[in-house]
Amino acid sequence: MKITVFFSLYFWLSGFLLVAQTPSPRLAPGFDPQECDDMLRLNFAFLDTTPGNQFDHFLPGHRFVYRSENIGLDNAWDLWIRGDSTVVLVLRGTTANPKSILADFLCSMSPAQGTLTLPTGDTLTYQLAADKKAAVHTGFLVGFGFVAHDMIPKIDSLYLGGYRDFIVTGHSQGGSLCYYTSAWLYYLAKNGTYPNLRIKTYASAPPKVGNMYFAYDYDNAMHAEWAFSVVNTADAVPEMPFTTQQVDIDMNEPNPILNLMKRFDSLPFFKRLVLKRAFNRMRKGATKSSKAYQKYLGGYTGKFIQNMVPGLTLPPTVNTSYFIRPGVPITLTVNDAYVDYFQDLAKEGPYYHHNPKTYRYLLRQYYSGLTELKKDDD
Repeated sequence: MKITVFFSLYFWLSGFLLVAQTPSPRLAPGFDPQECDDMLRLNFAFLDTTPGNQFDHFLPGHRFVYRSENIGLDNAWDLWIRGDSTVVLVLRGTTANPKSILADFLCSMSPAQGTLTLPTGDTLTYQLAADKKAAVHTGFLVGFGFVAHDMIPKIDSLYLGGYRDFIVTGHSQGGSLCYYTSAWLYYLAKNGTYPNLRIKTYASAPPKVGNMYFAYDYDNAMHAEWAFSVVNTADAVPEMPFTTQQVDIDMNEPNPILNLMKRFDSLPFFKRLVLKRAFNRMRKGATKSSKAYQKYLGGYTGKFIQNMVPGLTLPPTVNTSYFIRPGVPITLTVNDAYVDYFQDLAKEGPYYHHNPKTYRYLLRQYYSGLTELKKDDD
């Protein structure tokens, strides 16, 4: 058995060694419109589920290598190799499968470092941030656990073959998983598992994925050069999930809002009474809202998912529902030309703004040098 695995690994890897003898210096920091457009294009490959499809000539300069099975909460990922030996990891977004939809709505938060236990009994020890206060969306974290576990053998082989440049991309839920995947790779590089990796992220239409401390940690690691959050201003998905900031939980200490309460004591009696009453109502309202949020979009939704995935152990949760999205914002503002161009697509439903094609169109409205987008283009 060990001999068979060895030779399988050898032959899988040998195809890469021809083009990856030394680390590639070509992956550069900074937002690249052409690179972003290519990443948006690769997301369309998930629409083609033909078994064994090698996607020949799908995108010039990019070679398809691997597609995972549907795993976890109906997650999947593709592996491509760009002509300059950059590895491209593409994560699939939400599907019509109830598990995938419920993953979006499992909106409790869990620690950004810990261990996930999969139904097979396998475990994944992960670090997505150094800050102990960092927390991330539980549903996306569980999906990431399945994907990362599937990625490890491939990344091991690629690294052994000399690959050091990685782009992580995805749309919608896949965009959210980008942040976890790139943060995970960043800390694996930092702790010496994969030294000298260069990791770049293009997350398009991503929902919010973690608390403020995760966003701080992630953005600090990426130095405003290596991770981009691409958003169509008419798309509702990047506004999700809705968020509640608790005064006592979700702010650094010393908390200026809580300290304000002490200053009320110097006011005349009636003003002090009115202001303290109003402040306490807002404070308690936020706490009550967050608890309800965690109860229904945390505990209840988690039970539904566990019934669908027997043996799944959900990670522990953190008392917060204050969601933020990290990454350098690439804001694509809708204009009149956009509305005119997508009149036909708008007839298909109100969520057409979420279509990657609309992102590719808007990219051309604000960045020069891209080829013209045709009506029948993906």
